[in-house]
Amino acid sequence: MNKTTLLIAAALLAVGISPLAVRAAKNSEVATASEATAAGRDPAHLNLVEARRKVNELPDVLSAQQQSKIDRSQATKAAADYKQARTRASASEASYRKLFDENLQKLDPEAAATQLRERQSFRERMEKARASKPSSSSNKKVAQHDEEDDEEDSDSSQG
Repeated sequence: MNKTTLLIAAALLAVGISPLAVRAAKNSEVATASEATAAGRDPAHLNLVEARRKVNELPDVLSAQQQSKIDRSQATKAAADYKQARTRASASEASYRKLFDENLQKLDPEAAATQLRERQSFRERMEKARASKPSSSSNKKVAQHDEEDDEEDSDSSQG
């Protein structure tokens, strides 16, 4: 075969393949739809799926989808950063409390003992408050403070 014959054959094949490929694609879509109907799938649902696919290919919808993905990833990153910052803050507060308690014990052991008693008293009051709290969220009431307790707390914290 010479060069010209090969070029003509290649051109005919290229032109002939395009319509065949289009027909084959259409036939496969029809076959898929008929198979889906035979398999018990709803044709209306298949139309919905196709419409969704077409809408997602529109430029403005695609742009909005990309923007939403970017915003979601930024929100996820911010949440992770917040979690790390919260962990660091908790660790810093714990080390501060430890150093404060150690140095208070060294400086004034009596004040350290008083602080320990006050903390224990506070924990007991909180446990009682939690135990007396109603279990139903619809019955929440504002806790009333006893003026005597408030005066005692302010006196103990000042002296």
